[in-house]
Amino acid sequence: MLWKVHESSSAWVDSLAEEFGISKVLSKLLVQRGIDNKNQAEAFLKPSLKNLSDPFDVSYLKEGVEYLSESIDKKASIFIFGDYDVDGISSIVQMISILRLYGLDPNYCVPLRLSEGYGLTREAIDRGLNGSRPDLMIVVDCGTNSKESIDYLKSLGIFVIIIDHHKLTTERSKNCILINPHVNDLEDGDKAWTELSAAGLVFKFLHGLIKYRRQLKDSIADEIKLSQIIDLAGMGTIADLVPLNGENRILAWYALRHLRNNKRLGLLALLKESKVANLETLSSADISFRLAPRINASGRLSDASIPVKLLLTDKPAFARKSAKELGDINNERQTIQRKMVEEAELMISDLSPDQSAFILHNEEWHPGVVGIVASRISRKLNRPCIILGNEGNTVKGSGRSVGGVDLVKLLTECESSLKHWGGHPMAVGVSLAEEKLKAFSDAFNEAMARIYPQGIPEPELDIACWVKFEDLGDELLDDLSLLEPYGQMNPEPILGLKRVMLRNEATTFANVHKKFSLIKEGQPEKWIEGIAWNFENMPEANQPLDLAVRLEWNTWNNKKTSRVILVDWKKSIF
Repeated sequence: MLWKVHESSSAWVDSLAEEFGISKVLSKLLVQRGIDNKNQAEAFLKPSLKNLSDPFDVSYLKEGVEYLSESIDKKASIFIFGDYDVDGISSIVQMISILRLYGLDPNYCVPLRLSEGYGLTREAIDRGLNGSRPDLMIVVDCGTNSKESIDYLKSLGIFVIIIDHHKLTTERSKNCILINPHVNDLEDGDKAWTELSAAGLVFKFLHGLIKYRRQLKDSIADEIKLSQIIDLAGMGTIADLVPLNGENRILAWYALRHLRNNKRLGLLALLKESKVANLETLSSADISFRLAPRINASGRLSDASIPVKLLLTDKPAFARKSAKELGDINNERQTIQRKMVEEAELMISDLSPDQSAFILHNEEWHPGVVGIVASRISRKLNRPCIILGNEGNTVKGSGRSVGGVDLVKLLTECESSLKHWGGHPMAVGVSLAEEKLKAFSDAFNEAMARIYPQGIPEPELDIACWVKFEDLGDELLDDLSLLEPYGQMNPEPILGLKRVMLRNEATTFANVHKKFSLIKEGQPEKWIEGIAWNFENMPEANQPLDLAVRLEWNTWNNKKTSRVILVDWKKSIF
């Protein structure tokens, strides 16, 4: 793996460190994020709700708010429809939570992934409505590309408001209020709110509703605080992998602080089920790798209404029961995933080692897990990978890519073999007739050879900066913690260490992980503990090494200490 070490202008680094009173390491990391003065640093390190823009800057948001406000006054019947991932679930729960404060009790529907597919489908609508005719349907995290379904709802006499962040790929319906910056606000791409997730847009919509109702001298709106839903808005933001800068950073930053002091019974139960040991150090990684998989698993394998009920409940016993149910579903997902990964790797072992991409199909593979498996394979082998299963006579699946390889370019060359496809350069979804499978595979491999004749670039590891061994410890980690929450456009920094050593041979735990102690060459009196997750090839003790590491808090017996997490290593040359 190639190490790419980022350099920062020393003039800016020194100036910012002196002006803001921060360490050189933190100053370097801020400069790398485009921050070069005290005001920018203050806004980044100390996010404030005061820095959120006016919600009515978003096109058609005010029209949607006015319509919902009238519906509240009329005590109209309202139905909420949303996607089955964390972003959609947290959007639904935000909307219902605020409407309940007005004495309304909206029904809701989340599509059944395996039988109804993605988004605002006719099948999901008919099941959800079950013969009823609400006055208003609010659709969150989907619906932008559902013209037929929107027109169908219009024919039933149901008014539709859509709050979504997906790009328009089909004809737009005029029979709704569409609040979507990626459709209506393309010329405002530099505005702080253009990259909001659906959960962030719903938060902004509800902010607008509260603001509008306060202007009407509404006493209920005066009592509502944005803190009542910001935990949900930030959770959806972090889980949906949108850029964690601008308004997304503000929402995520506040969400983590509210989650650490959470009173929402469902989230507390889910945090416990997810084995989050210390809420004081709850991080974006805990949301991405502990909470989100359990919520998403219900949509992948079962019924995504389970986490909606969990997050809305005020009954402790129900919260515990539902959180355990999500844990069990996630365990099932992991079992299915492990089996699929093993089967995929067995298929790959029969292929040429020179193969530059993998298209793998098994009609028994679960369609709700193909994306995770494709991600695992592509990361492990540094190859684009498309994993396909069957739904009836249709082959469906997901693809994941690696740095330097654009799946959109490749699939554009294979369109004649596909029924449907969509996505972005690093992740796509496809469907095709089974008889077209060989033609698709051949066309994909031909396109791969033509567009990337040099093959797959060697993977790169971004090293944020070199640090001194003596700088490692609690003080540096306290500094780095100011950059959280980490995510897209604000990655967790990987730090470089030169000429360090393992104090003793690493010891194995849980069969695949390693523990070690790290010392500076020639200075055995000071060491720091370290962990290497899923590492097979560990260096020997007492040889000079250059390491790429992350820093994290380790909590044990209520004591918090810093430790290093090994990312990669090389033998020291100089």
